[in-house]
Amino acid sequence: MHGNEWCLSINPMDKKSGDESSEKHVSLLLVSASVILDYMLQTKFKVFIQDQMYGKHAEHEVSHTYMMGSSRSGVACMVPLKTLKSPSAGFLVKDTIAVGVEFIQYEKVPCNGLETRSFIHEKMSSGSHCWCIEDFSQLDRPTALSKPFQIAGYTWRLQLYPEGAFNKDYVSLYLTLDQSKSQLPPSSGVMVDVAFSIKKSQSGAYTEQYRHNFTGTSPAWGCAEFIRQDQFKDHLNGYLIKGRCTFEASISIFGSANDHGSMS
Repeated sequence: MHGNEWCLSINPMDKKSGDESSEKHVSLLLVSASVILDYMLQTKFKVFIQDQMYGKHAEHEVSHTYMMGSSRSGVACMVPLKTLKSPSAGFLVKDTIAVGVEFIQYEKVPCNGLETRSFIHEKMSSGSHCWCIEDFSQLDRPTALSKPFQIAGYTWRLQLYPEGAFNKDYVSLYLTLDQSKSQLPPSSGVMVDVAFSIKKSQSGAYTEQYRHNFTGTSPAWGCAEFIRQDQFKDHLNGYLIKGRCTFEASISIFGSANDHGSMS
């Protein structure tokens, strides 16, 4: 697309971070097969595993800026492997599956003679924030924001869609960068690993983990289908008890991807 080569990478043996069980999941990543040197690709796309029998695809929307050192993005632990293999699910037909990607936004941004340096391999700082909600039913709709919190000098908020950002069958959870307090210019980015969790009342949690490059033009990112409403509201699971629930974001920052003017 637009002179760039892409490939889909599928991992059927992935495991959720912090999950002590042996349950395996299918992860799906979109990888830039082209060498990205003098430009960035600001993208929003949807990856999906096709339901070949009933048309109820498993799909997730992702925003990512592709550049040197950040050539892949997607969805970890998208579907449990046992669900994929279940004949009633419709994903696996005659031992074949169909996966795909749909680009929603795609912008190729030249560096204009600037040198892009990425330090994503050097972990700079990490931290976590718990959002304890006393009455889930009283949250603002369509979206609610946590109080701001700081990690590594940046100000963040958790953004929750109690009835789903796009699909009412799910609760959506996002991490947003407060640019007014973080002062992150559009030409810079910060690479972040984030693990979203919802705590159980007794012990344990449901967790999804992702990586994203937060920039001035892409300051929010997360999971539109974080957890199913029926799974979340089933009191036997222990996520929502008498209206109370706790969401958590564990953040690891791997440095910034800053544009520096080249010296002549």
